Amino acid sequence: MKAAVRLTRLCIGGCILLLCSLGSAASAQTLRIVTEAWPPLIKVNDGVSGGLIWEMTSAVLAQMDVEVTLEFVPWRRALYLVERGQRDAVLAAGRSPERDAVMRFPNEPLLLSETVIFSRADHPVQFEGVESLNGMTVGLSAGYSYSREISEASGFERIAAPNVAAGLELLMRGRVDAFIVNREVGWYEARQRGIASQLATSDQPVSGGPVYLAFALDVPQSFVDEFDNALRAYHQTTGYRLMMGQYEALFFFF
Repeated sequence: MKAAVRLTRLCIGGCILLLCSLGSAASAQTLRIVTEAWPPLIKVNDGVSGGLIWEMTSAVLAQMDVEVTLEFVPWRRALYLVERGQRDAVLAAGRSPERDAVMRFPNEPLLLSETVIFSRADHPVQFEGVESLNGMTVGLSAGYSYSREISEASGFERIAAPNVAAGLELLMRGRVDAFIVNREVGWYEARQRGIASQLATSDQPVSGGPVYLAFALDVPQSFVDEFDNALRAYHQTTGYRLMMGQYEALFFFF
């Protein structure tokens, strides 16, 4: 999404916040957000959206008196829609020079992301630098932003998976030796599929970085700055700390 998220508490200095309305921002005061389901961080059950990243984002926008809609589509399409101004923002996007040219990013991230290697427990793969993947076939999520080290490596073959479930399926069938994915998202999907006991993850992360609510270029910079201030303030609240504590307890055993 994405930079592919060990849950890391964001401790940023406090600020004084003046909340304003959306005003002239996109879609006549309804912010149209698009993303891919990324459970448990972004999920939908029976039409109800949830997950840590969405709960945080919707809480901040509610404080700003901004109405929102959330639409779930494949990740590449989510990026496409926002890059072309057909939607107002994409949820949980990693930042890159290429994306900076077609989207507006706040300074404050939603969360910090940690990407690891998933492999079969009977053939575990430990990551000790990109060279440790040489000669392997590695699954990657289509449209995701990976570190330069991974993106530019030439020692392994890549197979793109349309989503996390498909990537784990490639791994279980022996089509790939390793699948690079967010730790919590990978384990959640593995548990849902009943294959967690057959998998292992690398102790050392492949990469880590922040994920953001990234806005289309036609959303005014003033609104992006407003959201940035509101999110930074929210990260100092008791509600945020309680939410993080609940999710950290959920993932403690990984």
